[in-house]
Formats: sequence, C-alpha cells, structure tokens
Amino acid sequence: MILKFKTLQIALFVLVSFFFSCKKEDFTPPAIQTISVVANSPASFKVVGNISKLGSEKVEDYGFVYNNSPEISETNGIKVSLGKDVRTGEFSKDIVVDNIFANPYNNTIWVRTYLKDSRGTVFGALLNANIPVPSVGNITPNMAMSGDIVKITGDFFDATSTNTTVVFENVKAKVLTVTKSEIMVEVPAGLSARHGNYVNVKISIGAITTNNSSLQILANYKDFMPKSGPVGTKVSFTGDNLPDSYYYNSPPLIELGGQQAAIVYNDGGVNVPFTVKENSDLAVTVNGKKKVLGTFIVTAPVISDLSPASVFPGETILVKGTNYPNSNDYSEGRPRIKLGSGSYQDVYLYDAGQFYYNVPTNIEAGDYSLYLKIGPHEVLSPKKLKILGHTATNFSPKSGSSLQQINITGSFMTGSWYNVYFGSVQTNGMATSSTNLQVTVPYGMSEGKVKIMIEFPNSKVTVPGDFEVTGPSFISFSPTSAVPGTVLTIKGSGFAPNYDTAVKFGSIAVAPNSVTSNTITVIVPSNVSPGAMKLTVVTGGQSVSHKDNFTLLDK
Repeated sequence: MILKFKTLQIALFVLVSFFFSCKKEDFTPPAIQTISVVANSPASFKVVGNISKLGSEKVEDYGFVYNNSPEISETNGIKVSLGKDVRTGEFSKDIVVDNIFANPYNNTIWVRTYLKDSRGTVFGALLNANIPVPSVGNITPNMAMSGDIVKITGDFFDATSTNTTVVFENVKAKVLTVTKSEIMVEVPAGLSARHGNYVNVKISIGAITTNNSSLQILANYKDFMPKSGPVGTKVSFTGDNLPDSYYYNSPPLIELGGQQAAIVYNDGGVNVPFTVKENSDLAVTVNGKKKVLGTFIVTAPVISDLSPASVFPGETILVKGTNYPNSNDYSEGRPRIKLGSGSYQDVYLYDAGQFYYNVPTNIEAGDYSLYLKIGPHEVLSPKKLKILGHTATNFSPKSGSSLQQINITGSFMTGSWYNVYFGSVQTNGMATSSTNLQVTVPYGMSEGKVKIMIEFPNSKVTVPGDFEVTGPSFISFSPTSAVPGTVLTIKGSGFAPNYDTAVKFGSIAVAPNSVTSNTITVIVPSNVSPGAMKLTVVTGGQSVSHKDNFTLLDK
C-alpha cells in the first residue's frame, strides 16, 4: 500500500513537471523594428516601423519615441502612442515636431519604435534624420509702418499659415499667406521702436525658429491734437512708432496748408507756422507716401484792452487780448500792429496775452483805430487809441543868466528829453512830469530877449512870451585888501556852478571854493604880485568886473 502511494506521488510530480515545462515553452517575446525616419518639413517628420511578431503576451501599447539626442528609453524622449490595438506588419505616423527642436543649430531627430506588453517594453533600432531648417532671404519693402504688408522670401519647405509664426520685436504679427518661398505678413502695431529704428523679425515654422532678419520701422501717424488754435500752437500726434526728435536719416515731412512745419526736438510735435491759411490741411509724408490727417483751424486773435488808452507819440502801450501765440516769430505772418491808415510795424510778446507796441514818434494827435495782424488774420481793437498832442504854454522865471534853471509848463512825455532852443542856441531838457520840462539857459548866452522853442517828434512849438537873458552882477567883495591865503567873499547874482565859474585876480584865474547863484568864496592866491588889481568874475561864459580895486598885501 505504501509502495502504491509513493508510485502515485512520483507520477503526479512527473505530470506537474511536464505541465510547467509545457507552459514555459509557450512564451514568445514580441519583435519590432524601426524601418525609416524621414523629415517632411521643419514642422514634421514621418516614421515607419514594423511588428514582425506580437509575442505570447498581451500588448498594452506601441508606437514611437523621439528625442533631440540618442538618449531614448522608457523615461527619456517624447512618446507617440498608437494605442494597444496592434497587429503585425508595417505601421507609420506623421509626427509634428515638438519645441525641443526650436534651436536651428541642433536639428537632428532620433527615433525608435517601441512595443509594451505585460512583461516589459521592447524597442526597435535607433534611427535619425535632420529636420530641415527654414532660411530667410529679403524682406520687401525694407522699411514699413504698422498695417503695411511686407513679403518675406526664403526657403520655408511645406510651411502653412497655421504652423507659421512671425514675431516683430516680441509682437506677434498677422500671417496672411505662406508658400514654400514667401510669407506675406502685416506689420503689427504696438512696437516700442521709434521712427527710423530697426526691429528684429523672427520666423518660426512649427517648433523651428529661423535665423533672424530686420525691418526699418516707419512712423504711422493717425491723428493730431488740438484741431484749432492760434498760430504757433504746438500740435501733438497719436499713432505708432512716432519720432521723438528730428535726428533721423529720413524724418517725416509734416505740412500745414502745404507749408513745412519743423518737428520739435525731443517732443515729436510741430508748431503751427505763422504763414498758414485759416483752414489748413495737416498732411504727413513718410517714405514718400503722403497722408492727410485732417484740417487745422487757425483761430483769430481777440483784442480786449489797450493800456494806457492815451499816449504821446513815441510812448509804449500794451495790447492785451486772447488767442495770441505763445512765441515770437520773424516770418511773413509775424505779429504786427498799425494805427489808422499807417504802416504795420513789428510787435513782440511782453507776456502771455500781451504785445508791447511803440507808438510812432511822427504821428499826429488824434484818435486812431488799432489793427493787429497775426498769421492769416487782421483784427480791429474795439477801443481807439488816443494820441496826445505836445504843448508848451508858459515858463518861469522870465529871465536869468547862463545855466539858470528854467521850468516850462505844457504836455510832455515823462522822462523824455527834448531839444530846446533859446533863440538860435540849442540845448536840451528833460520832462520831469507830464506837465513840466526842466531846462537850463545855454552857456555863454548874450544878454537880451529871446524866444524859447521846443522840438517835439512831429512839430516845433514856440513858448509864448520872451525870455530875457541877463548877465551876472558883481555887487561887492570883502575884505577889500588881504594877504595871500585869505578867504575872499564876493556878492552878486547870476553866478553859475563851480565848474563854470572862476575869479580873476588881475590876469590870474583862480577856481572858487564854493559858488551859489549870489555868493562866491575864493582863496586869495600867492602867485600874484602885491598891489591894487581888478577882480573879475567869469561865469557861464560871461565876465563881469567890480569897479573898485582889490589890494593884495605883502606878507
């Protein structure tokens, strides 16, 4: 019985061993090959594989793995799965290139097939191919503004508008059409470049970025502000890539009414020329293309006040108003003013809203209309300017010797100097107020009666009455005798100031110590011989001697 049991155990062992040996012989591994890899374009490549044997285990996944290096494994590379529905034979896939190939200097693609079952993953052979790199030729035109269409030539393989990206200085552009040899693209707005600057242009086909090119960007003027104002108004612009100064190889040409306006340095705006018409089209020419942005309306100046409202010829007034320019100008349209039917003369800004105007010196007295001409406008002041007439009505005193001060009453321009004639002898006097003119009798006048005449800017007026020119008088002196060094006092009238007066001891002239109109003090000189001699006062060009002699005593 024991023997039969052992015989049964041996038979079961042999049967189990046979069973397991049969299961082990049923396992077969899969067999997969990488047949080929061909780059279709910068954006894709095609891989062909083959499964010659599926193996005995259930397939979980199969497909391709690619990388930009030979390092491909279950953890390295980009997997392109074809799923688990698999059969033997060839299979293929067009693969869009991932951005790992964005560097055009490393464009080799490495690929191998794979098949995964419950026991693990098997790989086909490692193959490689070079992804073609697009190349850029010319951009035409080579300068353009936002919104312009430019053509980029080159070798772009089978690039399409959907897989092509064009970037201008980090701003994505609108791609219109793409062929293998050219790309049509719209220059985008929003670039930070100024007019005349070059911007980088970068083209990407799929994940491949080409070598960069460049485009000279032009200003795209779109609008301006303000739309109206006086001549000299600064106009500013809106648009894309506008200049901020005039230092460019091809500066924009800005015109108002056909007249060029200079671009303001470091600003980019322009000042309205003083020579424009009232309604002037504002046009901008960039790279030979002219565009009218609109019409600028020049507003007329308005005169609000004349200060003062009445003046003498030659005086200055302020012409106050609004819509005045904020700067002076020297062109044909510069600010000018005229009175009545007179001639226009230039005026200049005194302050904001104020011109100062010098009234002509040769204008007659009367009320005058005042006209202001600026740019295309001529306007009339609502108030007339009164021009006062000069008068001379009286003088005092009625007589005096040379260098005597005389006051003449009348109408004068305060602070002004006028030519005054005593007979035929000319001198000048200053108006100390609007009603008084101060003058001195000319040096060396002969005694007698003369007329006083004043020369005004546009006329000569004779003051009523006669002025009597008197000579100096020598009444007395004391002491009548003295030694050298003694102070001698002389009394009289009509004495002129020190520098016009001297005292003669005989023939020796001595400068006085002090002089008033009626008193002279002088030191008796030591260079005169002792004895009796005549004393003579020389003053204001006239001489008078005392009838008595002075005696110089010997020390």
